[in-house]
Amino acid sequence: MNFRPDDAVPGFFTAALGAYVSGCALSPDGATAAYALGDGTLVLFDPATGEARAVAAHAGAALCLAATPQGFVTGGDDGRLVLTRPDGRTTELAHFPGQWIEHVGASRDGAVVAAARGKAVVLFAGEGLAPHVLPELPATIGGLAVCPDGRAVAAAHYDGVTVYAPPRPQTRGNTFDGPGANLTLAFSPDGAKMACATQDKSVRVYDLDQAAGYLLEGYPAKVRCLSFSPDGNMLWTGGEQAFVGWPVDAAADPATREAVVFGAFEHGLLGAVAAHPVLPLVAGGFDGGVIFLGSPERRGAAPLLVLENRRVTGLTWSADGRRLAGGGDGGAAFYMDMAG
Repeated sequence: MNFRPDDAVPGFFTAALGAYVSGCALSPDGATAAYALGDGTLVLFDPATGEARAVAAHAGAALCLAATPQGFVTGGDDGRLVLTRPDGRTTELAHFPGQWIEHVGASRDGAVVAAARGKAVVLFAGEGLAPHVLPELPATIGGLAVCPDGRAVAAAHYDGVTVYAPPRPQTRGNTFDGPGANLTLAFSPDGAKMACATQDKSVRVYDLDQAAGYLLEGYPAKVRCLSFSPDGNMLWTGGEQAFVGWPVDAAADPATREAVVFGAFEHGLLGAVAAHPVLPLVAGGFDGGVIFLGSPERRGAAPLLVLENRRVTGLTWSADGRRLAGGGDGGAAFYMDMAG
């Protein structure tokens, strides 16, 4: 469970966590890294001291993870939503016996936290994060996202995406059309756009101000990850053996836009992607555990490290873009301070 420093690379740590890494997150101040595991454990790593703490957050698997200023929120197949503070103290926010909590999200300031429970969104509001179950949707929720500024919560389901803006108890939301099964969701940093990956190997992008959407197609595999650039004008996606970015700014014509493709990797698909929050850079994790750092301006990518995993399951940057953390299906994880 210990994170080992790399003597040759200051600020770089690796660990063998012993279970599937279902999510990774960094605290808003970047002082703590968290890794949710398939055995129900939440591992908290303090890079300043090099110490790691294992917290028994769930009786089954920890399925999802989100960071807030108050701590880390996890959902599990035990039906529990748990807030774990950086010192390891836990608080049960809600318990839904017999349900799996597979999706959770939070606004930047932690004032809005939401989770998916079957067909319903659970909204946590107020200083005490009291739970409010919103009216059921037509189908089971396949993806969930919270706008960074907290002004909207979105839930993907069959034949559409329902957006709650503003997110309030008892609201029914506004449903955007989206034929078929809809899965992973992401908001742009400014909240003006939303992207949704679908079961049929495509991505739908919505302009929330104009209530309009368009489809991005041509992937050889299902897209499992989405990430907007800091200005919201580029959408990075997985599902290909390369970095794929789509211009999604208002000036680009949806009918003629072309993807930016670079960093071809013949040994596997891109399964995790994270745009740098400040600079024009993007991190990507490919099959085989290979993690690259890509530069859209140079149309190239350089390898950062290799984890002993078949697939990278998560990558995340700190808010200032100085730190990068991630993990994979084999339990290997890392933390990297780019400034050393």
